[in-house]
Amino acid sequence: MKSTTLRRSNITREKVAMMEALDRYNRAHQDEDFYRKQTKSHELDALWQSFGVKQQRNEKAPQVYFVAGFIAGVIITLLITTFVSILINLSTPKDDTIVVPAKTKITKDSGKFRFIPADATATKTVEPAVPVNESYTVKEGDTLESIVIRFYGSFDMSKVTAIQEANKMANPNALSIGQKLIIPMTKVSE
Repeated sequence: MKSTTLRRSNITREKVAMMEALDRYNRAHQDEDFYRKQTKSHELDALWQSFGVKQQRNEKAPQVYFVAGFIAGVIITLLITTFVSILINLSTPKDDTIVVPAKTKITKDSGKFRFIPADATATKTVEPAVPVNESYTVKEGDTLESIVIRFYGSFDMSKVTAIQEANKMANPNALSIGQKLIIPMTKVSE
């Protein structure tokens, strides 16, 4: 080693000489230790074989991990699907009015096709649909789609265009709070 390196590392020349001697000793006796260790391990292996004790494997087969992972995945998927369906059912509005169809009496002829001729006197005249308009004031959070669902019950693009035409709107997304909208409704008179 250079003397500048020795000064920087704070190691004296005697310590360096001692470390080099120790390194030479370790290299010389390294081979002896290696052979001693090998013979001892060979003797121990022979002893274990004479006792008849076999080493047990603690490893599980990869199939066990695959099956366990598959079952866990199926369970998690079912839980997520159930959770999402519950959330969807809770978030959808329910109608207060439930229409129960009237019970009809089942007869022998109820499943057969019957032809009933039309009478000229029995036909009733149906008047054409009368357009009726409603007005709505836009509130915070309203969109044209939500207004269509509120008034018509379901989303229909033709209803959106009808509202746009009735209010002379160029952009359906340009609603402002407090804006009055005309909602075209058709009413069938009986």
